[in-house]
Amino acid sequence: GILIPPSVPMILYGVITNTSIGALFLAGILPGLMLALLLSLTVVVQVMLRPEDAPKITESVPARERLMATGEAAPIVIISLMVIGSIYAGIATPTEAGAVGAAAAILVSALMRKLKVIALRQALDRTVRTTGMFMLLLIGGIFSSFVLTRLGVPQGLSGFLTGLDVPPFVIIIAINIFLLILGMFMDPLSILVIVVPIFLHSVVGLGYDAIWFGILVTIQIEIAAISPPVGFNLFVLRAAAPGSTLTDAMMGSLIFIIPMLAGVGLLMLFPEIALFLPSLLR
Repeated sequence: GILIPPSVPMILYGVITNTSIGALFLAGILPGLMLALLLSLTVVVQVMLRPEDAPKITESVPARERLMATGEAAPIVIISLMVIGSIYAGIATPTEAGAVGAAAAILVSALMRKLKVIALRQALDRTVRTTGMFMLLLIGGIFSSFVLTRLGVPQGLSGFLTGLDVPPFVIIIAINIFLLILGMFMDPLSILVIVVPIFLHSVVGLGYDAIWFGILVTIQIEIAAISPPVGFNLFVLRAAAPGSTLTDAMMGSLIFIIPMLAGVGLLMLFPEIALFLPSLLR
């Protein structure tokens, strides 16, 4: 989900690492579709092996109702295209595009006669709280990155890693394993703003693309969100399924980590999956 633009982790990565956010958005499309396919295949295989895991279909939905439901989703698609299109067309910066999307959402709600003052006030309140949280993360990440850079930590790590008598690909695998383990015990956004800037200098020094690494990191963040024991999405799943336990959520999430790791492997073997669309803009 967070690979398909617009993506908050990609925006944070772009700001912290001074990487083009528009290019990151483009780079996430093909890997996002690839992961969607891998996850869908995982569900199909699981249902074929264990039919009892799938919900029972009690009644079929007429084609007319399906078409109407699809039409109801059209405004969301249009707003997303407006946000992304304004960035790629050079009409707006990512910040300005966010304002365009918010204004368009309010306009669509008003036209559909679904805009309520109370709901708008609640949305503004949640937006301010979320924005404040991300701004604090950004400030902390930028400050820690500045301190570490002044201390020479990224440069020293880069010199150490590039001086090792091993292929660069092995070092990239080691970095991904480290991020995977770290994601089991550390908040994903904290990994993004604190740990990633340390490794980026080394990755670029090894000859890899910062945009490609950003997509890898984004997938690692997705994996961290469902990795026991502290993946925050596990608690969301437990709350969304009354009667289930945290152990149920953990066990159920493990099977989906496999296709996501496969996606990381494919992206490492074929960087063009992420870099093809951004290359069209150059």
